Amino acid sequence: MYRPLALLLFLLVTVPCAHGALDGRRLRFSDGRLRDQHGREVTLRGMNARAQGIFDDTFTDGRLPLEPIPTFDAGDAERMRGFGFNLLRLPINWSALEPAPGQYDRGYLDRIAAIVRDCQRRGILVIIDFHQDAFSKEIGQDGAPRWTLDLLLGAGHYPYLGGPLTDLEARRFAPATLTAFREFFADAHGIQERYAAAVSVVAKHFRRSRGVLGYEIMNEPFVLAAGGTQAQLDSFHVRVATAIRRVDRQHLVVFEPDTIRNVTNQAPVPAAPFPVPGGMYAPHIYTGVFDTTDFSSGNTALLAPSMEHAAVEASAWGAPLLVGEYGIDPKAPFANRWITAELDLQDRLRAHSTFWLWEETSSGHWGLYDGESADGGERVGRTHALSRVYARAVPGTVVEHTFDDAANTLRLRYQARGRAPLELFVPPRRYPNGFILRCDGQPLPVPRSAKDGVVQLRCGRGDGERLVEVEPAP
Repeated sequence: MYRPLALLLFLLVTVPCAHGALDGRRLRFSDGRLRDQHGREVTLRGMNARAQGIFDDTFTDGRLPLEPIPTFDAGDAERMRGFGFNLLRLPINWSALEPAPGQYDRGYLDRIAAIVRDCQRRGILVIIDFHQDAFSKEIGQDGAPRWTLDLLLGAGHYPYLGGPLTDLEARRFAPATLTAFREFFADAHGIQERYAAAVSVVAKHFRRSRGVLGYEIMNEPFVLAAGGTQAQLDSFHVRVATAIRRVDRQHLVVFEPDTIRNVTNQAPVPAAPFPVPGGMYAPHIYTGVFDTTDFSSGNTALLAPSMEHAAVEASAWGAPLLVGEYGIDPKAPFANRWITAELDLQDRLRAHSTFWLWEETSSGHWGLYDGESADGGERVGRTHALSRVYARAVPGTVVEHTFDDAANTLRLRYQARGRAPLELFVPPRRYPNGFILRCDGQPLPVPRSAKDGVVQLRCGRGDGERLVEVEPAP
């Protein structure tokens, strides 16, 4: 027979598992935080993954592919789940979706849907990201189909480039690339309506999917350096977001600042919120990686200004903050310290994030593995830094979320509201002897479900401030 206190503690940690699955159609931004259908503050941590058959960099005219792209299957999704990731940013390409004007490849949509299903079954939401690098695979790395270049530049007025891709930076600033971006953001030949129509095809296809978080309008829009204006970028975002809303009123719409933010570490602060409901602001953070900031000393304070600016920008947009990309060369000095410092800032500023990159078998080899994850070769220091304790769903509003990487301890304070459970991810590999849970200073029994890292519990009753702590067992 349970004693009264033991019974109370048992009830506090024993919760129905139905609360655990996020529904991407039902997440909303409220009171300054992203919340699920139970009103819990949600935190999303995840990865970017370029997937073979989705990331389009191959040719049918004899030119060599630009680079090898890893496969992504159910095994990859399962390994992501094991690290505690609940978000995948999946780059897709206009060139594969609409290879000829008005002709959409249904097989391509099916391949995207297969990855969404694999992730959904493992509790991972997907951002479908309309990706580009240097505008198009024809003149850069990926992005728009050839017919758009014929429209914007004129057939035969640009080079047909192939692989291997060894000169991406040169391609980004090549005359044809800059002109294509300038014409695109000036909406020459009504090109943006064609783009919005393609995005709408994807949004309509996934409008009922609980596994999709939202649609990202364009990766790293290259406007200002190509001679365009901030007003053109804002107008483009609103145009595409409005088109999405005509076919899908539920999922989020993700938008980025101009790519120049990657080196300036700040973007203009808007005078008014994003005018289309359900926007999510998604800058990339590469402070000390691609800018002039020197991180070789390991001074983690260098990262704070960019993240703090991003939080101000997101607040002005009236949108949750998603760090759509952050990452660093695994060979760089203090690379794992950089990752830890960036995650600390994300915790403090209540930002969501997807790390660049899950796997990479070309370019800089920035992945979590030395090659494909199915073949082993895990970069343990990298995965250790990324897979750490965090509160994935909090019944109320987070006041403090502090993880001590060296001590493996979490301190979570929140203003409790509602009766839904608190959900933590506690990576088993960080706690070989198990871990201790405390609610307002009192120890709690660790649920049996904690074996897979997901811990659901209730701390206290009613509204009010709560303190949950996690620490290694002796």
